[in-house]
Amino acid sequence: MRKYLLGAAMLMVVAVGCKKDKGLKNAIVIDSGDIAVGTIPGKDGCGFLLQLEEDPSKKLRPTNMPSNFTHNGLKVKIKYDSNGEGEICQIQDKYDFIEIIQLTKIERNLD
Repeated sequence: MRKYLLGAAMLMVVAVGCKKDKGLKNAIVIDSGDIAVGTIPGKDGCGFLLQLEEDPSKKLRPTNMPSNFTHNGLKVKIKYDSNGEGEICQIQDKYDFIEIIQLTKIERNLD
């Protein structure tokens, strides 16, 4: 009987441990061009952005993007804080509202 209880307890621990991604959103890193170039009229440049997989039209600009995640096309999982503030930025001859966020967690998406 003890064997079964111990086995059940171990399965519960493993099941709980597998939910570590709770609250993380899937995103893709986009290199929209040098942010300094974006100050020149007619030129692209909003820096590194995050495009949410659940809403591809929504782009986020983290204020604290770690340099080891600044690779165009990199799939990541993120958690962030936002107060709804943003900026208008030109990306490929189109002006978009880019929400400015503070990353609280970022990791590579290995799925």
